[in-house]
Amino acid sequence: MSNMKISIRFCVNLSVLLSTCALTVFAEEQPTQKTASTIDSLEKIQIRGIRGSLVKSIETKRYNNAIVDAITAEDIGKFPDKNVAESLQRITGVSLTRVQGEGERIGVRGTAPSQNRTYINGQNIASADWWISSQPNRGFNYTLLPAEIVSSLEIYKSPEADHDEGSLGGSINIKTHAPLETQDNMFVGTVQLQYSDISQKTDPQLSLFYNYINDAKDFGVMVSLTQHERSLRRDGLESWGWAERNYNKTDQGGLRLTQNEEADLTNVWSPGGGGSAVFEQNRELSSAMVAIQYQPNNDWNIELNTLYSVLNADNTNQNFLWQPSTVYDRGGEISAYQLIDNTLTQANYTKVPSTNSKGVPFSTAMEAIWRESSIETSLVHLLAEHTVDYWKMQYQIGFTKASGGTSKDFTSQWSANTDFSVNLRTPKDIVAQYQVDPLSAKDWQISEVREDAQHSDDSEFFLQGDFEYQLDRPFIQSVKFGAKFKQHQRDFIRLRSKNSDYTGMARELDWTLADFPAAFPSHYLSGVGSNKTLKDYAFADINSLNNAYQTLDFVQGEEKPSTFDITETSLAAYGKMNFSGDFYRGNLGVRLVHTQQDADAYEKVSEVESIYREYLWTQTSKSYTDFLPSINIAIDLSDNVLLRLAASKVMSRPEYNHLMPSTNYNVTQAQGAGGNPDLDPFRSTNFDLGIEWYFDHTSLLSAAAFHKDIQSFIDIKRSQEEYENINMIINRPVNGSGGSIYGLELNFQKELFYGVGIIANYTFVDGERKELITGKNIPIPGNSKHSSNFTTYFENDWLSTRLAYNFRTEFATGVGEEITDDYGQWDINVSFMITESLSLVFEGINLTDEVNYTYERNEFAPIGIYKNGRRYYAGIRVSL
Repeated sequence: MSNMKISIRFCVNLSVLLSTCALTVFAEEQPTQKTASTIDSLEKIQIRGIRGSLVKSIETKRYNNAIVDAITAEDIGKFPDKNVAESLQRITGVSLTRVQGEGERIGVRGTAPSQNRTYINGQNIASADWWISSQPNRGFNYTLLPAEIVSSLEIYKSPEADHDEGSLGGSINIKTHAPLETQDNMFVGTVQLQYSDISQKTDPQLSLFYNYINDAKDFGVMVSLTQHERSLRRDGLESWGWAERNYNKTDQGGLRLTQNEEADLTNVWSPGGGGSAVFEQNRELSSAMVAIQYQPNNDWNIELNTLYSVLNADNTNQNFLWQPSTVYDRGGEISAYQLIDNTLTQANYTKVPSTNSKGVPFSTAMEAIWRESSIETSLVHLLAEHTVDYWKMQYQIGFTKASGGTSKDFTSQWSANTDFSVNLRTPKDIVAQYQVDPLSAKDWQISEVREDAQHSDDSEFFLQGDFEYQLDRPFIQSVKFGAKFKQHQRDFIRLRSKNSDYTGMARELDWTLADFPAAFPSHYLSGVGSNKTLKDYAFADINSLNNAYQTLDFVQGEEKPSTFDITETSLAAYGKMNFSGDFYRGNLGVRLVHTQQDADAYEKVSEVESIYREYLWTQTSKSYTDFLPSINIAIDLSDNVLLRLAASKVMSRPEYNHLMPSTNYNVTQAQGAGGNPDLDPFRSTNFDLGIEWYFDHTSLLSAAAFHKDIQSFIDIKRSQEEYENINMIINRPVNGSGGSIYGLELNFQKELFYGVGIIANYTFVDGERKELITGKNIPIPGNSKHSSNFTTYFENDWLSTRLAYNFRTEFATGVGEEITDDYGQWDINVSFMITESLSLVFEGINLTDEVNYTYERNEFAPIGIYKNGRRYYAGIRVSL
């Protein structure tokens, strides 16, 4: 009991909320109910700003039974980063995946993003993608979530029995503000302008927050509105379709593709295509969150949380292509080639015969694409808490849905029959040269026009009941049990033009690229590649093209190999015991979950000449049950030193696109991905050991070691399959060998003197797994061996600054043999307080203008070299 009093006194001195004090007395599962007078008294002594945020984050970590890290907002609507995922990357053991220069998905402790769950206030939130080639997956798309709605982020690295299953690395809980725990009549407004240095455009950013509490202090409503716009441009060099191909030598010393296993050259690592690409997008994120809380008496608490967020993401992509797969497919060959490590690093590709078997007399093309894209997500979550004597009951029901994609995906290909060469010998560069000048627009004629589309829905209904009984016993503090029902559905459909290639509508058009001229973007690929890299070519006017497309009579058909519908129904039950003694505390529990999986798709049943008709809708079912025990122990070695031990069994379900009994492909790139509904989930036994030294209110030194013994990974096998009479490179998942992930986390946080401090952490993650047949080592997707963060901050009465650096080493993406190279980024935040209610805010993202680089197998096979540029923000923040 004396330990309990000391801990509570410690919390009050640091002015954290009463719920954190409840964690201290080992009842962290639910916040203690608060009265208005208690909240008012705490607000008077609340520490604000960066220092207050650090204090709250440390308290969340210290007094939790599980292994947890946290980030707390400095104030209402003032989170450290513009994007929630970019804030999460600051936490030890968390790695970030960026898309178009913005944090989109995160992984924990060397795992892929899809193996980690994201929750809002403890419940799942649905997610979708706008990108036409995106594969439906389980990783949450954080671009849908504005940082302004977040109160705190908690990452659970060791599970508890009452936590939802599904995370191999860790689970992220995004906590929003509760109306009755927030100041009455509080208003916060932020207006900023964002400048992107590559697009050279400035866009507005707006967020509004208001909280209302009635006179009786038992009813509150919180409203948060956000509107963010971003005009982005991404400059890139790309290649794709890498595979082992066989070639026979010609009499002239060239090479011709063959399927013969006894060829002159076998298993040559070679590309299917690539190009110099300009991607432009106008993003508009609109988000509304409404929270309602009602506490009629001390025994009841009722909360309704709703969220709606929509991202309009219209975009264009103009790519001057080099297409070896087209040359092979239409009877051309290779000359003047060079191999390094059996990789085709230099080659001249010939014209194709004007009368070839495919009836298309072109060897390569310039492709102009424009898309109408959007995604949206919504959540309705009702929670009711009831306390009766020693019982605390909690009931939850809710529904979340996300949908979106590309409603119109227009493509125009402008082709020529030309010799071209490709040189990949210099890392981070692709040199392509053409006999027909890329700037001579009149020599590139229309060869294909398309209007495609794709749409995906992701939804979940949940019903949950939790019951906790407080015990007045020396060892057992409480017992808790409950059950949860979830039904999750994911579907996908794609529509494709059927009459618009060169054998159809396109051949009848008398268009050349010169009919739709546009100025080429300035400073393209500045600082990337060399003076021989293709950095200027004939560009198309998208508005003129779009007007011309309105006169075309497209006929669409469902791309049946890509369509699927997956339903997962799960029923989970758990039991958990919270225990404590004079110098220890923790919990012990078990979770039992049964999953019923129904995956439906079209199965190819016959070969006929007309596409889209040789498929039959088929249904496959699979069920499995998992027994998931867990234990967490925290031991006080001294007043300020804590030892943690944890062990658990966890599972993570396969990605949706891995489960689909269908195949999703891209005709232009001649590549795609298929599914396998018989996949088993990832299953792992996890062990954790950590020690934490809290040597000051805002200071921490900690180390944590972890080991994950994974029963089976999912491997992606690459093969060549034929669709629409085109030989394509298809990735397909299979259950592979098991292995392990292990690592060490180091975390240091110290206030050097009042208002000045540093935060630094380092994570080492390694793994072992071998290919079942060959015994060859296989990279683990998402696993960066080294990652680190460094943040320094300064704060006084009128100035607040934060300079942060994040770095991770290379990692496998999990697609083929793709590797994303080392990446580090500097960001800065500066805030000037003009008055108590008014601040000026300045921020900079990617200050050193870093470039993203991905390659496959070796650096002679670059997949993407992308420059996303810097972003700068300036604005005002009003708090009343």
